[in-house]
Amino acid sequence: MSHRILSVTAYTTLDLVTADVATAETSLVTDGVVDVSVADAHPNRVTLGVELDLVETEAIPAHADRVRLSPTQARSLAADLERYADEADEG
Repeated sequence: MSHRILSVTAYTTLDLVTADVATAETSLVTDGVVDVSVADAHPNRVTLGVELDLVETEAIPAHADRVRLSPTQARSLAADLERYADEADEG
């Protein structure tokens, strides 16, 4: 991915994921990165960042989405991810 907005390093949570992008006009499957962090400036919130590789399309400008979560919200999301991962493993 060229011209990344999110900082991607060896510590990035998920440095390559497959993502579906859908708008009213188009849809595509592309690669992306997902990162979870706690900023020094805001130690009381967890930030979930997602950036997709949109080089193949001009329909969607390059951007990164960030979701700010309280520690309670982050734990709730983590619990749901664990539950659904277990469900997916079971098939």
